[in-house]
Amino acid sequence: MALCATVQPDRSPIFIVGTGRSGTTLLRLMLCAHPRIYITHEASFYMWEALYSAKAPRREFLDHYFQTFSFRWLRVDPRRVLDGLPDPLPREHIGAAYAAVMREKAAQYGRVRFGDKTPAHTDRVHRIFEDFPEAKVVHIYRDPRSTCSSLARMPWASRSLYANSAFFYETQRRRTLKFRDRILTVKMEELLAAPRATMQSILDFVGEPWDEAVLDHANHLPARDDMPPLPWLESATRDRALPPPPWTGLTPVEVRMIERRNRRLMEELGYAPAPLEAEPGRLAVWWRNVREVPEALRFIGLYAKIGLRMRDPKHLNSAETNALFRGLNPPSWSRYPGFEIPQPPPLPALPPPAAP
Repeated sequence: MALCATVQPDRSPIFIVGTGRSGTTLLRLMLCAHPRIYITHEASFYMWEALYSAKAPRREFLDHYFQTFSFRWLRVDPRRVLDGLPDPLPREHIGAAYAAVMREKAAQYGRVRFGDKTPAHTDRVHRIFEDFPEAKVVHIYRDPRSTCSSLARMPWASRSLYANSAFFYETQRRRTLKFRDRILTVKMEELLAAPRATMQSILDFVGEPWDEAVLDHANHLPARDDMPPLPWLESATRDRALPPPPWTGLTPVEVRMIERRNRRLMEELGYAPAPLEAEPGRLAVWWRNVREVPEALRFIGLYAKIGLRMRDPKHLNSAETNALFRGLNPPSWSRYPGFEIPQPPPLPALPPPAAP
């Protein structure tokens, strides 16, 4: 395909965004099966930058970022990231540091095309296009009934369906609206039901030639330590399977609550309301929303507290921070008996920043 000859990796990296539990990891691994492409697992660069002081020097931010679990699980030598970057690093050149992270990780696999999969970067799409005007952004969606139900079982999300609908799904939809003409929208259900056609459209969009390996990602996985050893990521490493109907396990009230909260998104993407044997009353749906507000507020408050702690390097991987993390969704941990949050790999010593 002629497109691949014109692609400049440094100018057009590939970014996968989307709500958690919507197929971002599966899509990442399918793209990583391509012999020219490597997508990092949740470098979360802009999320960490948003937590850090905007007034601090950017090299100081990088020293902080290198200590985060997001970077340490990438197993990239920070010295290779810093090599070639100016010191001090001008604020307007921070995208060069992000590109260096992605490029160095892709080089470990001999890939020329690089990118990153960070679901929460739906909140930072504007930064992606500021730093990489020619970036290729793929936003993957999944039926919100399935997504919100799955999120409620995740240790890092809320057990409140209301919170998952309002703060994970609807907020991210609004954040990407103005960039719709520059983003490729993909549905997880289409990726599973018609993988060849869907992956062809994605490869055409990013400007890479077709390769059959993308349909056999389970046999072309990166190294075992390519992702953190987290049990909720494991299913994406196996062969694709069609998901159950989106409202399995939800009550009629819960189904309608999610549908009404995500009405615009469902209309835009063609998700039809669920056929129910008994239609719940509007008052019952409204009351379920009200009942979930306290848990949603508790989750938001705890999430914010964790974010504030992570601005200090000594709290990044501390036992206290891990304890707060386990408090986000306590019932979810029963799904992972005996599992403890793993410590990220150590880093080599960093050179000191240049004197101002």
